[in-house]
Amino acid sequence: MISFLRRAAEDRQGAAALEFALIFPVLFVLHIAAVEALGVYQAQRNVAHIASAMADITAQNRSVSTEELDDILLASVSMIHPFPNVDLQQRVSSLSANGSGSVSTDWTVKKAYSGVSAPSVPSGYLKPNESVIVTDVVYDYRPTFGLFLPATIRFTRHAYVRPRLSVKVDKVP
Repeated sequence: MISFLRRAAEDRQGAAALEFALIFPVLFVLHIAAVEALGVYQAQRNVAHIASAMADITAQNRSVSTEELDDILLASVSMIHPFPNVDLQQRVSSLSANGSGSVSTDWTVKKAYSGVSAPSVPSGYLKPNESVIVTDVVYDYRPTFGLFLPATIRFTRHAYVRPRLSVKVDKVP
């Protein structure tokens, strides 16, 4: 019996399989965590890109119609791909400061936007008689596996772009 145990202790066949069986769960968990982290990063980058693209496209006009703004909102929805767009909220607004520096909203267009606060700019951003296009994008990201992250992660991004061709982008009917 002792010789059998001695031979079994010296036998190295199957050692690699045993080591793989021990390390595989750790590698699997690391792989899933990396996939989740990449998905979160990609979703937040897409949301930031949507906000900046909407503001940039709107700021390139002297005036925009409701139909043109609807097209901008609709086109930017495709930028969230490969994630589902059902949880994407968008708002495009024009804000301007009067001669005394008081900031007011000129116009706002929304798509599935549920926020109740008015669009705003950071304090001191607008000087008297200046204007800016402000976009707000909100996206509720749901992780693929949900093993390491909360069920929903809300990304909120804002973009501020000054009009390029005029002092203010007017909205025409």
